[in-house]
Amino acid sequence: ATFTEVPKDVTVREGDDIEMPCAFRASGSTSYSLEIQWWYLKEPARELAHELAISVPGSRSKVANKDATKISTVRVQGNDISHRLRLSGVRRQDEGVYQCRVSDYSDDETQEHKAQALLRVLSRFAPPDVQAAEAVSHIQSGAAPRRHGPAA
Repeated sequence: ATFTEVPKDVTVREGDDIEMPCAFRASGSTSYSLEIQWWYLKEPARELAHELAISVPGSRSKVANKDATKISTVRVQGNDISHRLRLSGVRRQDEGVYQCRVSDYSDDETQEHKAQALLRVLSRFAPPDVQAAEAVSHIQSGAAPRRHGPAA
């Protein structure tokens, strides 16, 4: 059983739209029940930094992160599951770690697989886009636009 697509760390500007992919394939030929969940973690979970972790049944509580928020859940019967997380109009407070958790209910025991990526959000006018920042200060310090046309 393995991820066929995992989310990657991404840096975007405020207001941008992003998509994070996550796809998983179970091994074997029998029909499975797979569940995929997207979680948002304010802080990176240190022990999961960038590896895929398979948690042992019973150790689930250790992985729970107090700042974790479940975003969505999709469940399928079958060997393949894929669920893209879409964020539109990203804001600064959306910055953090997005984790894709797949629960594989195929065997007697449930296996949980995780992949995660960090989303960084730059302010709209932050460097390295210096020209945009200069353009804004120029507009702000400029005179009010003149109205053209015949005087009343």
